[in-house]
Amino acid sequence: MGLLTAVAALGLAGCGSGSTDAGPVPGSTGVPTSSGPVASSSAAATNTVTSTVTPPASTAQPPPPTDEPAAVAGDCPFLTDDQVADINGQHTGPTSIVAVGPYPVCTFTRSDGGWLATVRIVEAPTLAEAVAAVNQHVPIENSSPARQPAGWSGGSAVLNDRSVYAVAKDRYAVVAESNQLQTIKGRQMAITTISALGL
Repeated sequence: MGLLTAVAALGLAGCGSGSTDAGPVPGSTGVPTSSGPVASSSAAATNTVTSTVTPPASTAQPPPPTDEPAAVAGDCPFLTDDQVADINGQHTGPTSIVAVGPYPVCTFTRSDGGWLATVRIVEAPTLAEAVAAVNQHVPIENSSPARQPAGWSGGSAVLNDRSVYAVAKDRYAVVAESNQLQTIKGRQMAITTISALGL
């Protein structure tokens, strides 16, 4: 029993000297490592990861503007002069188109040459970008809801010198502007356009 006690004592002494009497590791400060510095490094890494989080999808931007050629006289392929005259209650003058894809921008004038209406169709890579295009022309949160035709949504507003009706669906946005300060004019032009193109 005395021998076992001595061996046990020596073992305990050996353990104690290994944990308390060992000299510093060459190149170290001799300060035992602790969880404090590790936690700080971890926190720094977390901050770095947080700063690189991508913005949510709601911040989508409209498609970049394309180079537009000069407007030329021509007939609008999806909205006739007679339709625009009936919708807006004014005789039309010359119509001009801007040849951009997928459909031209159509601008209608009054019989006296003044501006009457414009209809633009935007094709975007995603629905989010089509909605952003609508929001660019008539901020949805600051306008009246627009929900026609069925399946389309956006906003409508009366501005100082015009009314705007803009809606999006899938990858398309349709923006209709009228010199009449009634959004129903733009709505009727947008509905007629969407129906004519089968969008």
